[in-house]
Amino acid sequence: MIRLVLFLALMLPAAVQAGPWPREAGRTFLSLSGERNRADSSYASVYAEYGLTPRTTLGMELGRADQAETSAILWLQRALDDGQGPNRFAMQSGAGVIRRNDLTLPVVQGALSWGRGFDRGWITAQVLAKMTGSAPDPRAPMRPSFAASFLTAERVIKTDVTLGLRPRDGLMVINSLWLEHPQDEEYSARLMSSLVFDVPGPVKVELGMVNPLSGPSEQAVRLGTWLEF
Repeated sequence: MIRLVLFLALMLPAAVQAGPWPREAGRTFLSLSGERNRADSSYASVYAEYGLTPRTTLGMELGRADQAETSAILWLQRALDDGQGPNRFAMQSGAGVIRRNDLTLPVVQGALSWGRGFDRGWITAQVLAKMTGSAPDPRAPMRPSFAASFLTAERVIKTDVTLGLRPRDGLMVINSLWLEHPQDEEYSARLMSSLVFDVPGPVKVELGMVNPLSGPSEQAVRLGTWLEF
């Protein structure tokens, strides 16, 4: 845990799932998050959203896995509903690059998301498809079981279902079910449970655990910070 805190401190101002609610025009959300699993493998990311228009959000995520993979993705999300009624729908498309063993590979992704708010809480679901370019390279690392949660597969479909609760002001309890099906690899399921609470100033702190339910993954600890301005 101490090593993870030091690692995040060096990064300074993750991955946070974009909900279907558009970011308010001119407003920014920024998050730094990191995970370290029981196999001593880690992942850290910087995630940001910016409201371009009342219905369009620009997003960015920079990620670094300690198995020598760095990624950068930009995406646009567009609200599909008119903002009326209890349900929200959005479509997202993005592109970027992955740097692995001196190779730079293109990556594209697309997603559909749904969300619904209720008194002191919300629920969201997102289906995301991601495709990464490939190139023959004998040095390219495999995806061992301990790293499967952090390295990017060539083609993968991810489904995230999140339930968030606000039992009191200044505290959120979030549970997310992460389902992942990489091409030609074993399906995996993980449950992320975290607490997000206010600290003095405009920052929120996230503390959580990621528990494997099936497939090649390891239990991990998660630490993050959220900032809105």
